[in-house]
Amino acid sequence: MKKPCTVIIIALLLIIGAMGWFFVIRGSGGPKGEDGRTVVLLTSSDRAFFLAEMRGWLESVQGIAQALAENDMKEAAEIARKAGVVELDQIPGSLLRSIPLEMKQLGFGTHDAFAALAKSIEEGADAKRALKMLSELMLNCTGCHAGYRVDPKTH
Repeated sequence: MKKPCTVIIIALLLIIGAMGWFFVIRGSGGPKGEDGRTVVLLTSSDRAFFLAEMRGWLESVQGIAQALAENDMKEAAEIARKAGVVELDQIPGSLLRSIPLEMKQLGFGTHDAFAALAKSIEEGADAKRALKMLSELMLNCTGCHAGYRVDPKTH
């Protein structure tokens, strides 16, 4: 009786592992484009979602920089906290399946960095420290933009 259960459990674990690799880790980073960046092909709806997220982060960076310039630490922390929130149920599964693991790591790492910035400001970091953290956070942005290009799927 134990042997059939063990076989079924092992088979299910292998299937789940393969699905996790295929849908979460592998992604669909394509060939290098003429500009040397990895081409990631997204459907029009996934691309629109993805680009809206990037614009939102850029607006957050601008808002944080302005708040820090005005020494409004409360506003800077609030903007950073909002940018640090990840609502996984709002991210299309097709988008998560389409982007390479390294790109996912940069994206989730950016959310984490915004959350860490908010926490640091709330715990008393001054504007200079917050700007340093913001600068370090933006390395995720420049790294992703230097390494990847998001193009529309044509089929």
